[in-house]
Amino acid sequence: MENKVAVVIGGLRGIGKAISLDLVDKGFITYATTREKNVDIPVENLFPLQMNMMDEKEVRDTFKLISEKHEAIDVIVNNAGIGYFKAFEEFNAKEWEEIFQTNVFGTFHCIQNAFPLLKERGGRIVNISSIMTKRSLPTQSVYTASKQAVNGLGNVLAEEWYQHRIFTTNIQLGATYTDIWKDVEEFSPRDMLDVHDVARVVSFVAMTPLHVRMDEITLTPPKGVL
Repeated sequence: MENKVAVVIGGLRGIGKAISLDLVDKGFITYATTREKNVDIPVENLFPLQMNMMDEKEVRDTFKLISEKHEAIDVIVNNAGIGYFKAFEEFNAKEWEEIFQTNVFGTFHCIQNAFPLLKERGGRIVNISSIMTKRSLPTQSVYTASKQAVNGLGNVLAEEWYQHRIFTTNIQLGATYTDIWKDVEEFSPRDMLDVHDVARVVSFVAMTPLHVRMDEITLTPPKGVL
């Protein structure tokens, strides 16, 4: 049987890298995008692709390259994102723009360019969203707004594209331990999700037959929202 094909946006660091490796372990040929240049990953069936998701041409060229190698893809995971966390009144327009350009418009361009490849045999879109879209927290205003936008997009595409056997899953992700938490004393990795917890759930979604919809999954550590 031909290997299924996955694309992980922001797939070589933290949560994204864990997802990419788990998909490879489950038998997917996996393309992992990164802003870094000349990345070499000595893992069979894991292929890094340099791409700035805020550059529409780079996104278009990346999916053209994938289409030249494969007639279809089976899953795209939108993991890349940024956030600045401070009081709303302290934000400036440039910071708003950067967050929305990456988290919303970048995701939009990736999904739109993935569509022709997804509809060849049906597939899944997995958006890594945030528990903050369910429970509002201080200093998270712009990041939360961007993730709400992604959730809204995913919800509508679930209704528009099911006729193509393309299904969208928004994963509302709770606190997950990555390197950014290393120097934050008040948070312990024991109280957070591990990146491999997230990866297992994403792989489960990716491998589920296309007669099942999973519009939303909420994933948190035992304490819930930290």
